[in-house]
Amino acid sequence: MASPPPPPQLVQLLSQFPITPKPDPDGPIPPQTSIAATPTPLMLALTPELCNVLHQELAPSPDDDPAFAHCLRQSQLHLDALAAHLRLPAAAAPPPPQQLQLQLPEPGGSSKSSSGKKRARRVAEMVRATNLGLADHLHFRSLVRRARLTFEALRGIYQRQEPSAGARNRADLRASSRMLSAGHWLHRDVRIVGHIPGVLVGDAFYYRAELCVVGLHTAPQAGIGYIPASLVSEGHPVATSIVSSGGYLDDEDTGDVLVYTGSGGRQRNRLDHHADQTLERGNLALHNSYLYGVEVRVIRGHACDTSPNRKVYVYDGLYRAVSSTFGPGKSGRDVCKFKLVRLPGQDDIGSKSWHTAKQLKDTMDAKIRPPRYISLDLSKGKEPFRVPVSNKVDDDRSPLLFEYTVHPEFPVSAVTGPAKRQRGCHCAMDCRSMCRCERKNSGGLLYNEDGTLVMGRPVVFECGALCGCPMTCVNRLTQRGMKHRLEVFRSTETGWGVRTLDLIQPGAFVCEYSGDVIVMDDQSGNVLMEDRSIIDPKRFPERWREWGDASAVDPNDERPQFPEFLGPGYLLDVSQKRNVACYISHSCTPNVFIQFVIRGNEDESCPHLMVFAMETIPPMRELSIDYGV
Repeated sequence: MASPPPPPQLVQLLSQFPITPKPDPDGPIPPQTSIAATPTPLMLALTPELCNVLHQELAPSPDDDPAFAHCLRQSQLHLDALAAHLRLPAAAAPPPPQQLQLQLPEPGGSSKSSSGKKRARRVAEMVRATNLGLADHLHFRSLVRRARLTFEALRGIYQRQEPSAGARNRADLRASSRMLSAGHWLHRDVRIVGHIPGVLVGDAFYYRAELCVVGLHTAPQAGIGYIPASLVSEGHPVATSIVSSGGYLDDEDTGDVLVYTGSGGRQRNRLDHHADQTLERGNLALHNSYLYGVEVRVIRGHACDTSPNRKVYVYDGLYRAVSSTFGPGKSGRDVCKFKLVRLPGQDDIGSKSWHTAKQLKDTMDAKIRPPRYISLDLSKGKEPFRVPVSNKVDDDRSPLLFEYTVHPEFPVSAVTGPAKRQRGCHCAMDCRSMCRCERKNSGGLLYNEDGTLVMGRPVVFECGALCGCPMTCVNRLTQRGMKHRLEVFRSTETGWGVRTLDLIQPGAFVCEYSGDVIVMDDQSGNVLMEDRSIIDPKRFPERWREWGDASAVDPNDERPQFPEFLGPGYLLDVSQKRNVACYISHSCTPNVFIQFVIRGNEDESCPHLMVFAMETIPPMRELSIDYGV
């Protein structure tokens, strides 16, 4: 796959931005400037040892007033931070900041030389992305999408492998480790403060390892991601991201305000603390982010039954720590607590969008029409789920004027195929490698056990009407209809569009693209197409090549050689009949793609146009496809 052009110079050294500690609310009030000269007081050298002595002197006693004990603990917290700073070696201080522009590195740069020996990686810089235009957003969005596609391809490969005896098959960790060793973690040579270019607020991830691949978080296990002190001109570690899963007793979350408990002092899979937390590593970094006012990326972990690992992680935007306290928590142990407030001017947090989607589904299941919804079901019962239509922009009701068709009606000759092929497989249960239909698909397994597409192909061959297997067969995935709830909505940006009300897994089947079929060799194919809405299936770019492709990490892992496929020999007229797929908007960085599918003995010149998810699509996210325009 050809590498995209290098990204524009759009980031500045963070040291150019003023990083000034907040005044200590418990410290002495600075004296007013006086004209009269005052003698210089005797000053003691501040050392870590002196900080430790003062820390012990400030230890609160059980008889102290609670407010006074709180002030003492705050002073101890500041002393710990100061002692940690004083312990830094002189060599850890970075050179003076340079006034220059810095490029974000291209992914794919290997950490090994051509001779196979590891070379020293350039010391990372701390940067903040600025002044991103529309073209820049599209560029970085494509980089993020490519990294996520590679991760998912590798994860799928490792997931299908048999784990060694006594070992857990952590396919996600193996995939991220492989990408790291190959130099395919995004922004590995820089440490970005603030938004990650190409990652949108509300983006969902099934694995924490994937957060690291795109640069959103820096620690596969730890909840606090931070920049080490050696990369900060002030010599303090600074936190840039946190993962909040509500795993501590003292955590509080109201959406825009989050009380986050620091790390440590808790056994695995336990809510209560068995030991006091300490101000070090991530806790110290997050405390410094509070002191310096550095914004923090917040990723929330949610329980999710439809997720492969029963969890999903959602990026909810930038927050700023407004307080940092240390004292007894609900379990009786001392804990670090940080209050973070969401910065204004961002898109809605993911949890709000998910809540909105759930409310809509519950309301429509109760057959109650929400405000500004012009229809509860565009399909009139033809789809497995209702397809509601909302218009909160104007009075357009045009989707109600078309006849809804779930599947295109192909000519009889196209459905039956040549007479010599009038037979199907005779499997009585799910078809696998010995199935006649399955063997048409070169390149191995067609669908995973969870119903996701293993690899994109020029055409997918499923079992058909003459096969003996039931409709539950794994090789009949697209014939069972939609599995996710979709909504047609009116948008000021794209006109009519489609968004999902469910979380859609990458590689999952979404729906079929349907309309009236116009066969090219028929007389109707020569009729002028004026005043008609025509979809030419051949114009869809071959986005299927990107799905399941891990060759970017390992060039030797090439895709199999597929038989030549001439492509569809028909046009799709959506002027009178159409379905929900016809309202999907165009994008050059789409989240769904078209996969051609042939069922049983159908004519290969008339494949079905099946829509599959290219990435994890969260609820209320608009679907987009590349129409080749």
